[in-house]
Amino acid sequence: MKQITKTPEIIARLKEAGASVDGVVVFEAIALNNRPLRKHHPLYKGAVAQRSMLLEMALALETETRPVQIMHNGEDLPIGRVFRGQVVDGQDTELRVLFWIDKTHEDKIQQVDNGTVDQVSVGILPKQMICSADGFDFFGPDADFENIFTGTTPDGHTVGENGVYCKMVGLEAFFETSLVGQGGAQNARIVNSDQSHFSPQMKALAAKASLDRLALTATATTDKPIMDIKELLAELRSTEKESMKNAIENEQLKASNTALTAERDALKTQLTAANQDEPAVKTELAELKTKHQATEASLSAADEALRDICKKVLTAAGQVDAEVPAKLEDVVAKITETKINLVAGGRSKGAEGDLEASATPAVASFRTRR
Repeated sequence: MKQITKTPEIIARLKEAGASVDGVVVFEAIALNNRPLRKHHPLYKGAVAQRSMLLEMALALETETRPVQIMHNGEDLPIGRVFRGQVVDGQDTELRVLFWIDKTHEDKIQQVDNGTVDQVSVGILPKQMICSADGFDFFGPDADFENIFTGTTPDGHTVGENGVYCKMVGLEAFFETSLVGQGGAQNARIVNSDQSHFSPQMKALAAKASLDRLALTATATTDKPIMDIKELLAELRSTEKESMKNAIENEQLKASNTALTAERDALKTQLTAANQDEPAVKTELAELKTKHQATEASLSAADEALRDICKKVLTAAGQVDAEVPAKLEDVVAKITETKINLVAGGRSKGAEGDLEASATPAVASFRTRR
């Protein structure tokens, strides 16, 4: 049996809602909770109802009952009404509701009692749909048609991908509750009478946490409330949204810190590898330095020899007081020019032979033709 015993409080609620106490049967259900939704929708895939929205749904039932339909078919008249709601915090945060079914629908009552029909689904519209990754509000003023129908934020985060989901904040509209084969919310079901939050055993505890009593604590000794309920809920939504933004920023900082840590570790690895290679690099540099010094010594010797040859060529040409040029290319040019003049001027073979003999050991490229 899933029918709930009609306690004095429940009877008072039924009368307040205009129901015939003897003409209806009362059940309790988990209308919605904070588990991820299992709907295939661009925005509702994996969406999570925030506590503020569940509280507003409970408050909405304080002001007006909601129809109980079959499979969200609004064309047919309701078979009952939801008349009481309360947010319960436990393993999940749940919106527990009481609803009645008119006794004229005996077949539906029997199906519920037998457990054949044991799930419910709510027709609601959240006030805000906040992206868990960057805080973008899909129902906010900055959202456009493409954002809503693709589930993608301007920053490129897509609902349902890489763990991104929407947080349902606040209540825009609460339309109805339906008996369904399987609901979009996990564990949204009609509970057994022994699991009822509104059972006589739980009555005292439930009364302490009831939403209407919570509202009464916000009154002074005067008849004027300290804070209007709507203002209180608006403040709650604002606080919750700010909390979510802080949580998102915290996750982003964690991700950034992880990236920086990875970059630091990579640099450490590179530094370790560089330190390991340092001895080999030093050895290679020492070898290159030795080769460089040897090359410089060879070039210096060649330069000195070439200048000596130039001096001898100038002397042989009769230019005893001529100076050897400072630049090496000018030295080579001077030797070539002087040798040509020597040949053209018909210097003795002996003299040229002596010149050749003196030049040959140092630079073979300056040999003269005989």
